[in-house]
Amino acid sequence: MKLNFFRRVGQPWCVGLVLLVLRLVQNLTGFDPDTGLSLPSLPGVILVALLAVAALYEILRSFRLDKTRAGFSQRFAPPEKEVPFLAVGCFLLIAGGGLTVISGDGGTAGVAAIATGVMAVVSGGAVLFLGRAMRAGGTVSVTPLLPAMFFGVFLVLAVYLPAADDPVLARYYLPVLASAMVAYAFSLLAGFLRGESSPRSFTPVADLAVVTSVATLADGGLSQKLLFGGCAVILSVFLLLQRQVPEAVAPEADSPEAEDSSL
Repeated sequence: MKLNFFRRVGQPWCVGLVLLVLRLVQNLTGFDPDTGLSLPSLPGVILVALLAVAALYEILRSFRLDKTRAGFSQRFAPPEKEVPFLAVGCFLLIAGGGLTVISGDGGTAGVAAIATGVMAVVSGGAVLFLGRAMRAGGTVSVTPLLPAMFFGVFLVLAVYLPAADDPVLARYYLPVLASAMVAYAFSLLAGFLRGESSPRSFTPVADLAVVTSVATLADGGLSQKLLFGGCAVILSVFLLLQRQVPEAVAPEADSPEAEDSSL
C-alpha cells in the first residue's frame, strides 16, 4: 500500500517552498552588494531554524518507521500514474547534466562539473530504465542506480569546490547541504536493491533531500536548478511508491513453502 500522498510528498515540498521563499529574500537582502559579505538577515535566521526543526522532526519521526530490511520490489510498488512525474524528473536531470557539460571550464572544479553533468545524463536514462523494469515486473538489479550514486558524489564536489575559498558560509551552505543529502538518498535507494536499506533510514534522508533541493532552487544557474529540481522530483516519486508494509515474496512452485501451502 502506498503511503499518504501529502504526508509523503506534499509535506516535504511545502516545507521546501517555504525555505525557497526565505532563501530568495535572503539572497536579495542578506548580502552586501559591494563586498558580498553576509549581513544580519531575519529570513536567513528563520531559514536555518526551520531547517533544524525539519531535521529534528525527521529524526523523531524515523523511530516510528519500519526498520525491517526488505528487497526493492517488496518495498516499492511499480509506477503507474507516477510514470509522467518520473519521466519529468529524469529529463530535468538529463537537461541539467547537458548544460553542465556545455558550460564546464578548466581546473579541478571544472572537471568535477563535467563529470557531474555526464553522470547526470547517464543517471536520468538509467532511472527511466529502472522505472520501465519495475512496470514490467521483471528482475530489478542495482545497476540502474549505480550512475545516480556516482552522480551524487560528483554533485557534492561540483557544488563545494567552487565555494571552497568563499569566506561567507551563508552563501554556499545550502547547496552543499542539498547535494550531500541527494547523494546520501540515492545511496540508500540503491541499498534497497542489496537488501541493506529500510524506510527508517531512507525516508527521512529522502525527505530532507527534497526539502533542501527545492530550497536550493533559489541559488546557482539554470543547470544547477535543473539538477536539483530533477533530483527532488525523482526522489519524490520513490517516496510516493514506497510501500508501508513490505510485500510478501511468493514462494517458488517447487519449494517446500509452496508444497506446505497447497496442503
